[in-house]
Amino acid sequence: MPLRSRLLSIATVLLVFAIVATSVFGFAHVTGQQEALTQLREEGQRLRTLSQAVIEADARVLHIIAGEVAPGDYFDRLPALTGDAAGTLRQLGTIPAPDRMSPLAAPQLLTDLAASWTEAVSLAATGDRAGASVLLAQHGTAGTVAALGEAIERTLAEADGRLRVHEERIRFGSLLVLVLQVGGGLLALLGLVFAFRSSVTEADGRAAAVLAADTAREQVARLFEMADVLQSAGDHADVNAVLKATAGELLPGFAGALYIFNNSRDRLVLSTSWARPEGEPLDETISPVGCWALKRGKLQLNRPDGSKLCCAHHSGPETVLEIPMIARGEIVGLLQLFASGAEAEARLERVANLGSALADGMSLALANMALREKLRNQALRDPLTGLYNRRYMEDSLQRFVRLAERENREISLLMIDLDHFKRLNDQHGHAFGDQVLRDSALTLLSGLRETDIVCRFGGEELVVILPDCTLERAADKAEALRLAIQELGGTRGADISASFGVACVPHTSQSVSDLLAAADAALYRAKQNGRNQVATAPLRGFRLERAEPGATAEITEYPRVAAE
Repeated sequence: MPLRSRLLSIATVLLVFAIVATSVFGFAHVTGQQEALTQLREEGQRLRTLSQAVIEADARVLHIIAGEVAPGDYFDRLPALTGDAAGTLRQLGTIPAPDRMSPLAAPQLLTDLAASWTEAVSLAATGDRAGASVLLAQHGTAGTVAALGEAIERTLAEADGRLRVHEERIRFGSLLVLVLQVGGGLLALLGLVFAFRSSVTEADGRAAAVLAADTAREQVARLFEMADVLQSAGDHADVNAVLKATAGELLPGFAGALYIFNNSRDRLVLSTSWARPEGEPLDETISPVGCWALKRGKLQLNRPDGSKLCCAHHSGPETVLEIPMIARGEIVGLLQLFASGAEAEARLERVANLGSALADGMSLALANMALREKLRNQALRDPLTGLYNRRYMEDSLQRFVRLAERENREISLLMIDLDHFKRLNDQHGHAFGDQVLRDSALTLLSGLRETDIVCRFGGEELVVILPDCTLERAADKAEALRLAIQELGGTRGADISASFGVACVPHTSQSVSDLLAAADAALYRAKQNGRNQVATAPLRGFRLERAEPGATAEITEYPRVAAE
């Protein structure tokens, strides 16, 4: 459970407890004060009743002594003075009496007063009214009644004060309970509002989490789909098309570019770009030395103001997120994402993880493509010279010969053998011989067309396939190549030369086997004639004359007979 929800639950419980506790306490306080108030009022009422009874009894006794009232009226009121009056008078305490040396308790004083009245009424009943008056005067009943009345009035005044205190307490308690209840209600209302807002926030959070999960699931599914499609990609054009389609769906609103390493891995070359504005071309190449993303192997954010670490190749008003593409521990390329505006940096940071996932998928595809190309090169190329191997040469030659036969075209073949190659190895070492082979291969490649195919036939023997080339042009090209190889001796400090055999379909041969045999035979003649020369295979119906070393053998036309 989130911390916010736990705090809300605890606050709700404490709030309910506080409301209940204050309500119970308030009602108990008010009830207690009301009971005390009622008791005080009842006691006051009893005291007033007793005071009225004492006054009426005293007046009745005086009327009886005066002969105005019968004694029976007094005795009818006597129980009101002697019944429950004792309990009521106890709260009066002691009262000073005029005919007493010391104060008496109020009940005792009332009892003595009632006895005096009774005695006086009895004397008056016998006709001794004067004696009854004297008796009342001797006992000081008038002063006792006055003192008793004053005590009762004083007690009533004190009771009234206590009544007012209790009433104030009742009002204060009621107000306190009301305030607490109103406050509790407000707090409860605030709690409900807070709970509602928390619920809404949590609901929004859950909805956002569900939306984010759905979006992430769709993105993962799209990345898996991209990986599946990339398995069918045959070249970089296919990879670029898949990247542009996927980036357009996963990263809408962002422009991008893909750079990959060239074969020598000394620079990155722009492979593709998408969503770029018109008139803002990208650099065609990037030096890995000036790119922090490649040097660190981590994401690099290049800001347009250059306020922080920035790559040397960065330029322009856009913010660029550069993601190195790493596969099998090797960097294979660089993915760039562009954004502009005030929120460009924040937008790029939000899609950094998705961009990294996209770069990872693409890097694996590029690495697999490079691996396939490497395996293909290993299967088709010679590892020492980089030329095509014999297997590729035979397949290509078969294809070109069939094409020449079908379209009535010419194809020539050069068979080359480096002269005295064993002696070079013995005198200078095998490393020197390997270097001579590599230099000769580069010399041939630099002096031929892109459509020509150069292969290593075996050992120091090389083969060149020249599509759409006549025998004469092939011989001229062979002579130029021979001179170029001969010039290698000056740079290597050794005698380096090569012998060439030239054959052509359909002039010297009709099939692949015939073409190879004719070129090999011509090469053999060039070596027999002293090496470092070009010899052409005889035409069908022609024969080959001997030539001096360093020259091209001459062809003499004869009637069409079998060649020597």
